[in-house]
Amino acid sequence: MLAGSQDWGIGTARRLTDDQSLWLGEGPDECHPIPANKVGRYLGREYPSLIFNAHSGLHPDAFGAALGCLAAGGVALLLCPPLDDWPDYADPDLSRYVALSEQARGLTSHFIHRFCRILLSDPKVLLWRQQAPPPPFPPLTGAHWQPRRDRHGCLSPDQRQALAMLLTSARRRQMMVLTADRGRGKSSLLGLAAYKLAAGGLRLLLTAPNPGAAAKAQEHARGTLDFIAPDLLLDTLPPADILLIDEAAAIPVPMLTRMAQHYCCLFATTEHGYEGTGLGFQLKFQQRLDSLAPGWCSYRLGTPARWSRRDPLEPLVFRLLALDADPASPPEQGRLQLRWLGQDRLASDETLLYQLFGLLTLAHYQTSPSDLRYLLDAPDTEIVLASQDDIPVAAMLIVREGGLDPALGQAVWRGQRRPRGHLLPQSLAFHGGLPEATGMRYGRIMRIVVHPRRHGQGLGSQLLARLQQHYTGRLDFLGASFGATPELLRFWQRNGFSLVRLGLTADGVSGHHAAMLLAPLSPAGEQCLPGWQALFQANLSYFLQDALAGLPPELVAQLPRPDSARVVNPDNDRRIAHDFAFAHRDFSADKPTLARFVAEQAATANLEPRQHKLLRQALLPGSQVERLAGTFGLAGRKAVIAQLRAVFQRLLAGA
Repeated sequence: MLAGSQDWGIGTARRLTDDQSLWLGEGPDECHPIPANKVGRYLGREYPSLIFNAHSGLHPDAFGAALGCLAAGGVALLLCPPLDDWPDYADPDLSRYVALSEQARGLTSHFIHRFCRILLSDPKVLLWRQQAPPPPFPPLTGAHWQPRRDRHGCLSPDQRQALAMLLTSARRRQMMVLTADRGRGKSSLLGLAAYKLAAGGLRLLLTAPNPGAAAKAQEHARGTLDFIAPDLLLDTLPPADILLIDEAAAIPVPMLTRMAQHYCCLFATTEHGYEGTGLGFQLKFQQRLDSLAPGWCSYRLGTPARWSRRDPLEPLVFRLLALDADPASPPEQGRLQLRWLGQDRLASDETLLYQLFGLLTLAHYQTSPSDLRYLLDAPDTEIVLASQDDIPVAAMLIVREGGLDPALGQAVWRGQRRPRGHLLPQSLAFHGGLPEATGMRYGRIMRIVVHPRRHGQGLGSQLLARLQQHYTGRLDFLGASFGATPELLRFWQRNGFSLVRLGLTADGVSGHHAAMLLAPLSPAGEQCLPGWQALFQANLSYFLQDALAGLPPELVAQLPRPDSARVVNPDNDRRIAHDFAFAHRDFSADKPTLARFVAEQAATANLEPRQHKLLRQALLPGSQVERLAGTFGLAGRKAVIAQLRAVFQRLLAGA
């Protein structure tokens, strides 16, 4: 740790390292520094030294991923402000956790406070404070422990077993999943397996999130393995006997599913998911493999290959980022106790933090180290823990949203502003066409999780009932947004939540459309909700013939049907048409409203024939803007939307 000013830290790091280092954050041009959040393209490579400049922001995902790129015997340098000042430092990474950048000013980081405490308690961490003598450096060499490759190219019995399983699975056309923490040699093993399989006459393909992630496997395949990008692979489906997939957790689950439907696949992936989708692979995709390839096998590499078993850095990174957090086993029964936890309390109680974060990782397939920082640092976040006999059995994260300044709310509605956060009010206003949504106060349930051993006992419903009771009168709505499945919709609707929006495109990782549901908690919320539901239901009838035409029938069966007693407000339709014409509202989201508005106009005679034709074709359910561009000789999507805005401007002028 080089704790002091940024200039001193950069200068000192420059003297301690050479030009072969990986440098993240601000640094000298000759060192080719990269932004921390771009480290993903360097995964799978090795560097003799690594510099992480935390003055540029302590990005937890990047920090964890980068330190896995360090070679044996190397040194990692962490540049940071003086330790007493660091928790109050204006960390650029904090801007990711607030709605408006000015909210980050003056925040004390509980995440960094804990980070410093763990670093200072580790005797293997060398601290060099500015204006103090340097600490004594140990010899930096890994030669005395580094294993030699056997005749198969393996570095350990662990690797030999994994290689044998890869070869056997490929020859039997049996799917296999190889998992490991970083530095275990899984990419090298894919390459070794490919070399032997190619020598046996098998046709092989290799894919990965990017070419850099495939480089190590290609190196060990000795020229027998060509890389193909995932999207190109699925577009062309070239013939192959075996498809090897490296860093599989960083590829969206729907893409992995299609690969497994067309090929016999050997998957290799990092277990703890620095890329942010590790749990998606573990919790979602491996379940799909059960039906796609019954009898698939797996192997977990445990022995490090890139560094020693006694390496001090890896366990330190796991502690800093709680990568090995696991929930405690709950008791069979006991009185349920709810408590609201402060972020400062959580940051100072490692046992409680590990139990809570372990629970939360079970709730979402995209949990990453950045979620730990969010948990400890994000303002307007409330943490609710349910315990039995002091053992956590369930947890919820609630984010306070809404109550936006009227001017900001108007800009959001018109598509002129999109501040970070405030998911429910922004989406309901801009995509849902609800102008008053930005002024309402929401508690968005960001995560809700019940320990798997307590599933099916009604705990989730109990928690929601207690939450609604707690927040009644304090908020206008309790809400949630999640990937819609029939089971989840039934659960939330049973607990008094009403569907008010369904995303028009499926999530790239989960393959599900986002659903937004609300439960009113105030007279204002009770008054607004029927009108919001009426607009959503009227638009849904159109979208089921348009953007949502491909929804699974079992999901459609869970959706509400239009209620003739609920009438859409024509003034709101006209306002949407006006702000589509004269501002930046989204055509795809507003299509049903625009179609209703045009249908109710007495005359469109003031339109030119070409404009009338464009308008009629654009508002047909199922029409596609890109095809309209070809039909009308326009340059592309932007040109079509510009023409449609001009048509509505003329239509409104004559109305």
